[in-house]
Amino acid sequence: LNNAVSALTDAPTRDLVFEPRYRRILAALIGEALDVMRAAGVRPARLGAIPPALLPVVLGLPTPLLRVVARAQLRIDPQARSSMWEDLMRGRLTEVDFLNGEIVRLAEKAGVPAPCNRRITALVHEAEFRGPGSPRMPAERLWDELSRARSAR
Repeated sequence: LNNAVSALTDAPTRDLVFEPRYRRILAALIGEALDVMRAAGVRPARLGAIPPALLPVVLGLPTPLLRVVARAQLRIDPQARSSMWEDLMRGRLTEVDFLNGEIVRLAEKAGVPAPCNRRITALVHEAEFRGPGSPRMPAERLWDELSRARSAR
C-alpha cells in the first residue's frame, strides 16, 4: 500500500520506510487494511520477515530501532520509487484501484469503513486526471487529508 504514498509525495521507497512522517501514513493505511481484512475474514499473506499484523507496530518504532528491524530495507536503492509513481510521471492510469481501491471494495463488502484508503485512492485519481507528474504533496498535507477523512466517517 506504499505505492500511492510514493506516487503522491514523490518520495523514494526508502524514505517511506525510514522517515517518521511517511511511516505514520503507511501505518494508518496498513492498519486500516488489516482491520478490513479481519472483518472480511481474509488472512493477509506474509510477504517478508515481518508478519503483516505487526507492520503498523514496526512502523511506529523509533528510527534507530527500525533500522535494526528492517535491515533488508537498507539495501533499497535510495532513488527507487513505486510503479505507481512511474505511471503518474508518464501520464498513465495507475494500479491504485487494484491496491488501495481493493481495500475500499472489501470494506464496503464487509460493512466496515476504510476512510484512509478511500481518500488516498481519490487523491491518486485526481493526480491521474491532472496529467503527467507527481503532485509532490508534502507528507504533512497527505497526513492531514487522511486524518480529515478518518474524522469525517
